[in-house]
Amino acid sequence: MIPAALAAAVDAAEAAPLDRAAALIRPFLTDIGWFEALLAAEIQAMACDPRHLPGFRASRQGGARHLVLARTERIWLTASLLDGGQAPSDRVHFSGRLSLCRPLNGPLAGDAWRLEGERAVVVGTRSCAAGATIELDERREALCLRPADAPLMLLRAQIAPVGPVQARVHDRSDGRAIASAQADEAHARTLMLLSLLRMQGRRDAAGQFAQALDAPLPGQRWAVMREFLALDTQRALPALRAMARREADATVRGLAARTLRQVEGEPCPA
Repeated sequence: MIPAALAAAVDAAEAAPLDRAAALIRPFLTDIGWFEALLAAEIQAMACDPRHLPGFRASRQGGARHLVLARTERIWLTASLLDGGQAPSDRVHFSGRLSLCRPLNGPLAGDAWRLEGERAVVVGTRSCAAGATIELDERREALCLRPADAPLMLLRAQIAPVGPVQARVHDRSDGRAIASAQADEAHARTLMLLSLLRMQGRRDAAGQFAQALDAPLPGQRWAVMREFLALDTQRALPALRAMARREADATVRGLAARTLRQVEGEPCPA
């Protein structure tokens, strides 16, 4: 288990503004005695019992293996091992989070990218010596690591801003946007609960659907509206009319207007 001081810092950072959250987590990448003690304890436990497994979630993606040391909605702390000899990716990923990264067994270096409008551009190179920490605001910055001959181990913290996170993927050859995704775990849970209420036919919960329409992102608002319409079209109509008139996002406003025409054009049941 992670030490109590780190657990307390993660809990405090979860509710803090981005700069304050980073200040709470940063000392644990500067002084990693806790991590070395954790590794030593787990190695000793495995030496005593070959069947012992550390109590942390592990994952693998291509040539990268990750051990998740702490995770909340906004704070991720991982130890990662990147295989050597990996071909560079043809994509540039902007995670939408603040990244603090400390290489442990060797330096890292890569091409620095930045978002300029809707396109990603190379702005130079960056490097970080083993034992130092590199920080990236991955809402608009990214680092594409250069291939290394030997495996590289990293200790990394990712800290999300308050509210939804916008992740983006761009083509490395020309910087154009390939994909984007909105990550908001709180809204995902809300939408899942609304879907469950809709499936159960809980029209008495229509007020919960109406309240959820104030979601911060346009795609989220439209997702709630679809659930509301499926639950009780008549009760959702005033909100749909308002969305068709006043929604700030043009795409969602257009979807609402087209849906409104379809609904109001339906013949009344005999």
